[in-house]
Amino acid sequence: MDRLQQTSLTGALGKATLAAGTTSTISTTGTLPFAIRGMAYSHAALTNQATPTTDANTGVGFLGVKAGFGSVFVYGYNAAGTLLCAQGEVIALDISSTYAWKQKPQLPALPDDFCPFGALTILAGATADAVTGWIQGTSNQAAVTGITYARTDFALGMPDQLV
Repeated sequence: MDRLQQTSLTGALGKATLAAGTTSTISTTGTLPFAIRGMAYSHAALTNQATPTTDANTGVGFLGVKAGFGSVFVYGYNAAGTLLCAQGEVIALDISSTYAWKQKPQLPALPDDFCPFGALTILAGATADAVTGWIQGTSNQAAVTGITYARTDFALGMPDQLV
């Protein structure tokens, strides 16, 4: 077997059970084993963990998701166990009646030292904030007027798409 052509695994090796914490925090259940490029790690459950305020890809603050738009935020850990988040593109929703995706959202590219374990999808309906929008790291993770939340757990890598 040619080991130089094998790809080392980066992915969660269990279910994080991503959930809203209080205010702008998140929670998970149980210890999560994960791998980054074939190296094994684990992280204890998160309880009302403060969410990142800067994008793991850009190093700057997240883009707001305003009324009529949606975005996907991927959560993960690096080898040091730091919680990271990367934002996908902000996409206009079908505002004709459903406020659903017009096109399926692209998941963000991830840094090499980033093991994804789950995603938060935000859909901002007609009654959502039209000025600043919902902002990762500062906005409430649940119960914001006009925002629909969907959480997805990943295992053994990141899926091609969520929807």
